Amino acid sequence: MKSVLLALLGFAVAAALSAQTEPPLRIGTITIHPLDVYSASEAGHGALYKLADRLHIETRKSVIEKFLLFREGDPYSPPRLAETERNLRALGFLKSASVVPSEPHDGVVDVTVTTQDSWSIAPETQAGSKGGKSTVGATLAETNLLGLGKDLELGWQNGVDRSRIGVAYTDPAFFAPYWKANFGYGVNSDGYDHRFEVTRPFYSFATPWATDVSFTGFRQFDHLYGGGVETERFRQQHREIGASFGVALDPNDVTAHRLTAGVRAIDDSFALMNRRVVQNLPANREFRYLFVRYDSSANDFVKLNFVNKDIRYEDFNLGRQYSVEAAISPQSLGADRTTSYFRVAAGDGKWLGDGFMMPAVALSSRLDGGPQNTLAGTSVLYVRRGGRTSHPTTFLSRLSMSSGWRMDGEQQFFADGLTGLRGYRAHAFAGSRAIVLNVEERLYLGREILQLASPGVVVFADAGNATSGGFTNLMHVKSDIGIGLRMGLPRTPKNLLRIDLAYALNRDPLGRKGWLIAFSSGQAF
Repeated sequence: MKSVLLALLGFAVAAALSAQTEPPLRIGTITIHPLDVYSASEAGHGALYKLADRLHIETRKSVIEKFLLFREGDPYSPPRLAETERNLRALGFLKSASVVPSEPHDGVVDVTVTTQDSWSIAPETQAGSKGGKSTVGATLAETNLLGLGKDLELGWQNGVDRSRIGVAYTDPAFFAPYWKANFGYGVNSDGYDHRFEVTRPFYSFATPWATDVSFTGFRQFDHLYGGGVETERFRQQHREIGASFGVALDPNDVTAHRLTAGVRAIDDSFALMNRRVVQNLPANREFRYLFVRYDSSANDFVKLNFVNKDIRYEDFNLGRQYSVEAAISPQSLGADRTTSYFRVAAGDGKWLGDGFMMPAVALSSRLDGGPQNTLAGTSVLYVRRGGRTSHPTTFLSRLSMSSGWRMDGEQQFFADGLTGLRGYRAHAFAGSRAIVLNVEERLYLGREILQLASPGVVVFADAGNATSGGFTNLMHVKSDIGIGLRMGLPRTPKNLLRIDLAYALNRDPLGRKGWLIAFSSGQAF
């Protein structure tokens, strides 16, 4: 009996030692399957779909490979595979992406990466209404130039505040994977806008470092509103140049703690318009900030479709996140006087069984002889999925509040048809604080018709107000109710078209109430 016990003990010790010394699983063969706009089975439904595939240049395998966060022989990490799938799904030229591991064998896990393209050539005419104002435009875009994932766009828009003709170029792998470049040049009816940015972001939780260089410049008319009408107008010229470098503290796949430092030069100048008498022309501002920022984020993503993008999946991070930034602009660097700046922000999420809630808060202020341009904001998003699998429904609610103290002269908050109060015209309510509540029930068809579009309908109610008065005045909210049509276009970059018909239940400052229709792309919130 004693010998049997000793033998069993020996086997147990040997098994334990074997388990301790067993090498970790590694990535084996990586297989990439890039699919066209229509897969072989989908294209078999008709000549139209085959023609679409012939006209479309399929994304090259080498492009997809650039965005993989793992290589053959790397240690196998399920979070790393999930993050790769999210990164691929975020690329605008892809309709969908999946990263699927095989069952382990011989100490390795093989991985299959499957992507499907969106239709990338997008000649588009735009005619619609936003906040009671007509808009029109035309755009020619190639979002996957030569199958390389690069985006080139030429467009003209006559928008709510200005008309613009411009060109933009975006490259997610400018000269190396995840080195993103963004260039834009626009000529506007009231000035111009130019931008340039080259950045290597923290593209994964385990990315050890990040950097960026950017320039933004514009000249435009700024408009201030009160009582639903324009009260003041002046010209603003803005220029901002920035550069930063950040490092991750103990990079891993579960949490991210990052420290970023950099410089930011900001110049704003203001001028009177011809024959305009402005009561409060903002003072010119000049800052030469040296800043440091700490960011923290937890990896707790959920993947859902039928929220904002119809059939296409989206990723929502329910993990706790917060950011703290402090900056100083010393007179010794050329600023008019020494000032400082701070910003704190935090957000979190909670899964509630059939949906989630995501609250967030932010506070920023410039310290210049006391707090200046102090801005506080908070928002809560609630999403609940429901309905049958064949005809899904989604209930969404969003509450957002913004408030400012001693704000810069060109700044205002709005509650109107452009900010979610869909029954009221643009700039209807304006002030130094605003509140908007949206409630919407979205009913989806759950499938594409003729592999082209997926219609849905919504019913909604909005309430909100903006004022420069106190909290009591802010709570005198205006409300509307309405119904809308959503046309999902999952194989195009725009993805979704929206038509909303809203009825204002209260009069605006000019005494108007009643029906208002809006045409646009994307969801209202």
